Amino acid sequence: EDADEPRNPGSVGHPQMCLRPCLYFAAGNCMNADACEFCHHSHPTRPAHLDKRHRDSLRDMPRHQCAALVLPVLKQKVLALDGSEETMAILAKIA
Repeated sequence: EDADEPRNPGSVGHPQMCLRPCLYFAAGNCMNADACEFCHHSHPTRPAHLDKRHRDSLRDMPRHQCAALVLPVLKQKVLALDGSEETMAILAKIA
């Protein structure tokens, strides 16, 4: 089945803009079927997210220290999406 065609309301915008994947559909027993508000397409494993304690630590950290921690990860993610010369030049300015 074509991933561009939504199977249900939760699958609209798959893969970038859809809602979370439906755990019940993945297990083969979504009772909401075509009315389900969660995505019925396959998804890669979701990346880990910071918990409240880690978010609080980042918020309380001095800005220069937070930037030193976050910028390398941000650069890596941006380059994975767009490795153009223009993007490289912008990233070089924030180094």
